[in-house]
Amino acid sequence: MNRTLKKFLRKPLNIISIVLIILIVILAIFPSRFTPHNPYSMDYDAFLEGPSLKHIFGTDQFGRDIFSRCLYGLQKSVIIAFSSILLASSIGTILGLIAGYYGGLWDLIIMRICDGFFAFPSLILALFIVALFGSNLLNLIIAIGVVYVPIFARTVRGAALSVRESLFVKASKVIGKSSLKIMFSDVLLNLSSVMIVTFTTNLSTAFLTEASLGFLGLSVPPPEPTLGGLVGQGTAFLISAPWIALFPGFVIAVVVLTLNILGDGLRDVLDPKNK
Repeated sequence: MNRTLKKFLRKPLNIISIVLIILIVILAIFPSRFTPHNPYSMDYDAFLEGPSLKHIFGTDQFGRDIFSRCLYGLQKSVIIAFSSILLASSIGTILGLIAGYYGGLWDLIIMRICDGFFAFPSLILALFIVALFGSNLLNLIIAIGVVYVPIFARTVRGAALSVRESLFVKASKVIGKSSLKIMFSDVLLNLSSVMIVTFTTNLSTAFLTEASLGFLGLSVPPPEPTLGGLVGQGTAFLISAPWIALFPGFVIAVVVLTLNILGDGLRDVLDPKNK
């Protein structure tokens, strides 16, 4: 573990990504501690004000502070992205373990269902689910989570296929361990590095999916701010007040870039193919 950590920390970009991730998490958990203004209150004397010392990201068409709304939007986006990937990894891992360990009919059924999901673009599928059941926090988490289940299922299944033929798995069968215990105590334990890398890399795409839904007006309903929703609302003012869309877009770019750098760094040190 120490060797892996040292290898990860050798690259300055990995250290920067860790620092930024910690900062993002702190801002997402405690946005009220860092917001200079109420993100919902309207200032009738500050409509469409540009960036200044009072409003560092400017104000929107209702006089609301964009920096404050970005922080609260970041909170919503982080909750949705993290929860949806957590849901997807939980369901996908179980399905992938069953398909990879048992094989046969179970493998055929689960993989064909996954192929059916892969036939649709992830954003279109998430958009369909949200449009069908309504746009609220829980439905967004479920919609995005369902979209990413096949990715985890296929990844875990591929890794489980190779691990199930290992000597320690065969030894566990000989001593009488149940299939359930073998799957979770032996097979899954040896897939932890693959799971961490898959979780991190898909977290950034889930964040983008949520932002895209917000941009289309299908994320958490107003007046709750989301980063994608703030960008979408600002497109009508790109000429007269470009800061309304640019600053939330910049926050999205920083978060996604940070997660991608972190995912690449973890892949370099955890992926067995790179060892």
